[in-house]
Amino acid sequence: MIRTSTRATRTPRVVAIAFAVGLAAALAVGVPASAHTQVAPASPEPGSTVTTGPVTIALNTTEPVLESGRKSIVVTGPGDDERYFGDGCATVTNGTTLSADVTLGEPGEYTVIWTLVAEDGHQQSSADFEPFTFTWQPDDGEETVEGAASVPRCGDEPSADASDDGGSSSDALPESNAQGDEAPGDEASEPEGSDIGWLIAAGGIVFIAAAAVVMILVRRRMLADDAEDEDAPSDVSAGENGVSSGDGPPSS
Repeated sequence: MIRTSTRATRTPRVVAIAFAVGLAAALAVGVPASAHTQVAPASPEPGSTVTTGPVTIALNTTEPVLESGRKSIVVTGPGDDERYFGDGCATVTNGTTLSADVTLGEPGEYTVIWTLVAEDGHQQSSADFEPFTFTWQPDDGEETVEGAASVPRCGDEPSADASDDGGSSSDALPESNAQGDEAPGDEASEPEGSDIGWLIAAGGIVFIAAAAVVMILVRRRMLADDAEDEDAPSDVSAGENGVSSGDGPPSS
């Protein structure tokens, strides 16, 4: 009996398996990166000029914000002698809008500093995104305030004479603001988000390792089948000549 090679029928199946494994591994790696919430300024329009106050600062998110999580909005400016405006508190509306009404000070450019915790437990701040700035040019008679020398925290009494304590740096502001508006259960918010991130990452690593093992096993199977195919011609030749091992000469 003539033995035919299975390579032609095996190759498409192996390619399909390899493609499926590779695609699944790529998706597993991409999950943690796509899970993060995106935040975009909603009000006022970045780069715009505002003339009436108090100014409503608002940000829109692609995923719901935890109302019980850490959330804060502070406005800082203008010029080199920065002051901080607002009480550090923020309100969540419709689950995906973070906002606060802020009374500003002297005319000039102001920068919005914010912190929030997404529904997946991941904490984000203005340090993770492009600066959100606008110009304050108050009309005559508009109320202005002096602002605070240090970062306001939600629930604290405002104090324009508070010592800076190194908190006036814009780089340190998001971390400082993360301490504001600490509702009960906030301490668990960040660790929970970290655990979820680690679990997703670990799952991706395990999946990729499993995919690699599958590819190795498929490769070994291919090599074994190739070795069998190489032995096939001698068997076919023997069959065609009517000779098999152990058989004597054909009888007359």
